[in-house]
Amino acid sequence: MESLISKGSHEVLFREGEVAQSLYIIKRGQILCLKLSKDRLIPVFRAQAGDIIGENAIITSSAYGYSAITLTTTELLEIPSESFKQIMAKSPSWLMDLTGTMVQRFENTANLIAENRVFNDSILSEEDFPSSLEVEFKKLLN
Repeated sequence: MESLISKGSHEVLFREGEVAQSLYIIKRGQILCLKLSKDRLIPVFRAQAGDIIGENAIITSSAYGYSAITLTTTELLEIPSESFKQIMAKSPSWLMDLTGTMVQRFENTANLIAENRVFNDSILSEEDFPSSLEVEFKKLLN
């Protein structure tokens, strides 16, 4: 059953590599999704109200492929894995195939961004993610 949760600014929602327990729908605020690439944290997605995060790990029954840290005070709807799977079990089988394909494409793109250490202003500019913030977020993730 879903629940509404609140997080303050600069709080970890989940870490890359953790077993996925839930997916999240952002109701208010912003969350930065980051991948660790060598010794750098690379922003791969900035999620905001209306976005869903963590779904790829739930759909593929795997670990989270990136870390999620709040940029601002954030309100989220948390949907546990089992609740999501029960809903999807009632859907046509082709819907899961389509969703799986879309998830794989996102993961491939996120990996390319991280591997090539690409900063894109549509995600977050290098000026908006200074080394001091990267150091702070690395500490949060350890």
